[in-house]
Amino acid sequence: MKFYVIWRSALKAIMDNKKRSFLTTFGIIIGIAAVIAIMALGRGFEKDTIKSLTNSDTDDINVELQLVPNDESLYQTSIDMFKDSDLVLLRSVEGVEKAERTKNDSGYVFKDIEVRDKKENKQINLVEKTDKEILEGRNLTNADNDMHSKIATIDSELAEDIFGSAKNAIGAGIDLGGQLFTIVGVYPGSATESMFSMPDSNVMVPENSYNDYFGENQSNTTVTITIAKGATPNKVTEAAINKLNEYGAMRDLGKYEAFDMAFLTDSIGKMLSTITYFITSVAGISLFIAGVGVMNMMYISVAERTKEIGIRRAMGATEKAIRWQFLLEGITLTLIGGIIGYLLGISLAYIIGKVANISVSVDAFTISLAIGVSAFVGLAFSVVPASSAAKKDLIDILR
Repeated sequence: MKFYVIWRSALKAIMDNKKRSFLTTFGIIIGIAAVIAIMALGRGFEKDTIKSLTNSDTDDINVELQLVPNDESLYQTSIDMFKDSDLVLLRSVEGVEKAERTKNDSGYVFKDIEVRDKKENKQINLVEKTDKEILEGRNLTNADNDMHSKIATIDSELAEDIFGSAKNAIGAGIDLGGQLFTIVGVYPGSATESMFSMPDSNVMVPENSYNDYFGENQSNTTVTITIAKGATPNKVTEAAINKLNEYGAMRDLGKYEAFDMAFLTDSIGKMLSTITYFITSVAGISLFIAGVGVMNMMYISVAERTKEIGIRRAMGATEKAIRWQFLLEGITLTLIGGIIGYLLGISLAYIIGKVANISVSVDAFTISLAIGVSAFVGLAFSVVPASSAAKKDLIDILR
């Protein structure tokens, strides 16, 4: 019997029991949809994360250099770990096109604040506007940033330390590194921190205002060197580090190293991929349950069509032909469910991605996964019922 004829017979059997066939494929549809949606969103989120870490407006090859101090408390100070002489030194290295302090995109810096008649190094957040809950006064707005207003909001802990209460702080001035800012709002603060959380920022000021009075927000812990075109990045980076470790202004306080962003992004990428695959495998458990449903339906189908099997055998159909008919019936059933599940999963992924502002990544792997898994489930859970149908004894059937 030709393959096409066998497959057409299997498809006719499915269409003759539309309701039962749909209910059987429902588990496949839900399982495939869940797997595809998770895969598409997970891969999209992974790409967004990697892109945010490596985002650059130019084609220049940039390498960040940092000083790893012997005493980690040095990180909590405002000491410049790279002096102007270090920048001159780096520019003299062959293959270095330029060297400059890394622009601080983290949004915060540390400055001296007058606290109870003494100066303490506190964290300052640079913002355009804030939506924090306010205890007294108001939040910072975009207008404050556009107007370069010399104002700030502080947390309640700092307000109590300096002014005694949040109410007393409103309208008062606060000394930030020698510059006086007017306090317009106080928000809830936290005096504690744990390994899972950091205390709230002490002060928030408009970013433009900070840049006006303290200069462009730059990191005091790293410098960025731009590799000249045609130069070998590894060799130039190694030469720059060796020169800093030999002649750098802070060489006695630590060791200069290159911050390898590629290593970081690879590690984060692998971690996100592992999480995605783990969640996908958990969702895939539902496919096993759906497969059991397919097997159950196939057994019922074999039992109901015993007479049909007998007639086919009497007409000359071989065991192989009978087996293939039921196998194709199970595979076709799950493939239909897989295609519907794939379309549903992709649609669901795009809807969630739109709402949560996450990119959706669809590639050949997700398509082949939907088709491959569907076919595998249909094959794996139809083998036993198909073999049972093929091995039925003709004489027993005729009785």
